[in-house]
Amino acid sequence: MHARMSPHRWVMLLLLLSIPFSPFTKKSAAADGETLFRQQCGTCHSVKKDDGPRAGPPLYGVIGRKAGTADGFDYSDALRGAGFTWDAGHLEHWLANSNQFIPGSYMNYHQDDDAIRKSIVQFLEANAKQ
Repeated sequence: MHARMSPHRWVMLLLLLSIPFSPFTKKSAAADGETLFRQQCGTCHSVKKDDGPRAGPPLYGVIGRKAGTADGFDYSDALRGAGFTWDAGHLEHWLANSNQFIPGSYMNYHQDDDAIRKSIVQFLEANAKQ
């Protein structure tokens, strides 16, 4: 029997395939987390207070929020049951390889570049707090 892919996974896959290759060097990546967030995350997520879910949950207030609990988003069972609160360390692990960090989650993101991950996390720390 072949398992069917959920609509969330199809949307995430299509959006991830449409992300252009980032021309940032490690030095410039560390300096521009907002641009990196917009390029790599902004299609599916917002950090604006009044924005609701897109293909992914809103990230306003993600720092300090229990995983899998943003209002209005249909999370995977894996993420709803993760049992932790988002902080910089959890976000870094998530961005490094979301499916390895939380197997069974809908999002499939993998960023090998430490500087890019750190830049995005720093942007979220500064702009996604309640």
